[in-house]
Formats: sequence, C-alpha cells, structure tokens
Amino acid sequence: MRVNGSSGGVDPRRRPFKVLTPAVKVLIDLSILYPQPPHHSGTFTAEGFDVRTVVPGDLTEWSMTVDGDWIGRVTYQLTSKDRCETVTHWVPSRVLKPLTSRR
Repeated sequence: MRVNGSSGGVDPRRRPFKVLTPAVKVLIDLSILYPQPPHHSGTFTAEGFDVRTVVPGDLTEWSMTVDGDWIGRVTYQLTSKDRCETVTHWVPSRVLKPLTSRR
C-alpha cells in the first residue's frame, strides 16, 4: 500500500508518524506477513491460527522506519478453529491493501 506523498527520496519536512483519524479499513495479507520458509514441511494442525489468508483490519497509524520504509499500525482478528484474538501491531506496508466497497 502506497502512503500518500511517499517517494524514494528523503524529505526532511516529512514527519515519521501519521495518526489516521478515523482509522482506514484495509486488507492484511497474513501469508506475506508470516511467510513459510523454502521447502516447508510442517504438519497441518486444524486447531492452529490461520495465517494463510487475507483478513480485514483497521489501519490507525503510519510510521517510517529508519531506512525510509513505511509500516502501518493495524488491528485485526487472528482466528483458529475455536479461538479468536484481536491483535494490534506494526506491519510492513506491502502486506496492506485498501478495503474498497464493491458497488
């Protein structure tokens, strides 16, 4: 997800934090956030958290890393067969996509 006004160059006037009010509805690609290592040979566990999916969430803040990359503070539901956890943490912008309503 591209941050408005972001570019490859460094702008000393840009602040590294931007709070979003109201929060922006986004899609979070958990399979990019939690990638499997090459030649993964884990055992399927039906009761585990599903991190191979895309989930809706709320983007509440943008921040720039010291390397100039954007990360977003998101809150979303992480679900398993019998459990649902609300989590809030910082994720790379590449796992985020604006949630658009279809009409």
